[in-house]
Amino acid sequence: MTNDTEPRSQIVILCADLMFQSQITGAARLQGFSFSCALSLSQASGQLTDEFPQVLIIDLNQPELDWEVLAATLQKHPQLTSIAYGPHIDTDKLQQARDSGSNQVLPRSQFSANLPRILKTALSPDD
Repeated sequence: MTNDTEPRSQIVILCADLMFQSQITGAARLQGFSFSCALSLSQASGQLTDEFPQVLIIDLNQPELDWEVLAATLQKHPQLTSIAYGPHIDTDKLQQARDSGSNQVLPRSQFSANLPRILKTALSPDD
């Protein structure tokens, strides 16, 4: 958890799966990106800022994911890049993520296979 004196992270990860979370943090670390992990959407929201580019990564299997709160969070931070991923067979959750305003919604396998490129692209300045 961060406080007001700690620097904010470039990547905020909302993922309850610790094994998969380590894959995401490993990819971020290898590319030199700062990151933080959140256990809830409210905790993740507290780590967001509009002061510099950030990415919010959302595991759609996150327990008690509130779609209305997610939509409000994404609307509150229009410059935030949000990337949601989930099982390819869970088309309802993938669609709910799109409807909530996520910038990218991917099946977990595609997210995992392209993770380094996805992070680099999301945090690269527009040319």
